[in-house]
Amino acid sequence: MAMWRIFVALVLTLPAPSQDRPQPAPARPSGAPAGGGSVNPVEFDGRGWPIVPGDMAREADPRPQSAPTPRAAPAGESAPRATPSGPRAIDSGSRRGDVAALPASGMELDSPLIDVFRATHSPAAFRDLGGVELTWRLKIHGQHGEVIGEREVRHLADCAYSERDRIEFESGRTCARVGGFVSVANQGIPSQASIDAAADELMLFGLQLRMPWCFGDGDAFAVLRRDVSERNGERLMHIVLERRPPASLDLLGPEADPAPRDRFELFCDPGTGQPRELLHRFARSLETRRVLLEDWREIDGVRLPFRRVYVDEALQPTTTVEIARLPERRRVSERDFRLAM
Repeated sequence: MAMWRIFVALVLTLPAPSQDRPQPAPARPSGAPAGGGSVNPVEFDGRGWPIVPGDMAREADPRPQSAPTPRAAPAGESAPRATPSGPRAIDSGSRRGDVAALPASGMELDSPLIDVFRATHSPAAFRDLGGVELTWRLKIHGQHGEVIGEREVRHLADCAYSERDRIEFESGRTCARVGGFVSVANQGIPSQASIDAAADELMLFGLQLRMPWCFGDGDAFAVLRRDVSERNGERLMHIVLERRPPASLDLLGPEADPAPRDRFELFCDPGTGQPRELLHRFARSLETRRVLLEDWREIDGVRLPFRRVYVDEALQPTTTVEIARLPERRRVSERDFRLAM
């Protein structure tokens, strides 16, 4: 338990909506206009275009049809979804038949994150995972990089939601969250003594699993800038993001006394867009932590970093968080993330 508190202290320092397509003009009646005949009557086709003898036939209306509204999933439940055969289309301009494909969040051609999601696959592909269960292995390193402590944490998450997580520790302690509601139990007995610590732990593991796909949610995160940065002798793509305030606090104009917000920086390979490094600073601690993202593997259509190494200013490892076993997909519902009170 002491080693776990050291880890948490090191990491957290606890204290296009579519627009309606204009409708074509109503068809005009063919034949001569009312009120008498005409030497050369003008006829109109079904779309209201005049039919002139000798003219070439007009092309069909080139405007794309509106995409059908997808059917909503059952409320409060996410299940593993079948993986479609063939490669996943990520081109926001792709079309299937006469229906235009709607781009996933962050996949628009002008999105500053599109290169990242082309490398890791889209946020929609991550959400399609539904419920997943995985085991994290945490290693605490000494001054010379040696491992001085190790433990495992079981993590159940609903990838279709940003805040549905349940983590279980070897000590028998369990904590879970559904949105802003956090619950804790020790050996199955509800506890209110460590709600704040549990909220930080859930936020940390939720970020580790959902990053970078969570950044595609424009309602939750704002991209402040994208540029090229020199990092360890390399020029890397640099993206700076910040968590948006709650909708109730999102007022027009500058804030009189702006509160600190969670801030993130991604450093990515300029050729492939694959993230190499993450800097995160949580508003609760205001401490910046540097994480190297390594051992990327593809699982069920998305690419995950299986190893995340926290390093200090001298690039010496302090904590390693790695996926110990392959994530397994599970059927989950909201009840899995609410502990009995």
